[in-house]
Amino acid sequence: MSLSDEQRIVSIMKDNFLHANLATCDGDQPRVRTVSPVVEDDMSIWVTTRSTSRKVKQLRENPKICLAFVEPPDGDKAVSVIGEALIIPDVEKKKRVWSLAPFDLYEHFPDGPGSTDFCLLKIIVRRIEWREIGTGAAKICEPAQR
Repeated sequence: MSLSDEQRIVSIMKDNFLHANLATCDGDQPRVRTVSPVVEDDMSIWVTTRSTSRKVKQLRENPKICLAFVEPPDGDKAVSVIGEALIIPDVEKKKRVWSLAPFDLYEHFPDGPGSTDFCLLKIIVRRIEWREIGTGAAKICEPAQR
């Protein structure tokens, strides 16, 4: 994947973090919910959630995910990330991602990043399918593992 493609993918994800949906597995049934991922320039992707959420329970049983970012209103730009979600217990990593979030996490976790209710998920990217209207067909890439 060219660097310019990676930059375009990151841009689509960052611009549409409020329009992202995470699919997990609940037995043999997919479950989709809205999330607000934190995306870094190096394509690292993080999701914050409650430790007691159903998605965390599902990820403990099966870490495979699909995370989709879609530009409203017509989906002219879209990125689908296929991979796995790892639960990150490290408080220093939680603090770092907390500081990067483009929204106020204190609204959801008033006790801060050290709260036992605050769960950090690292998305391990295995494959990305993405498109921009006007640039041809959808593209597939498999970024280097970070």
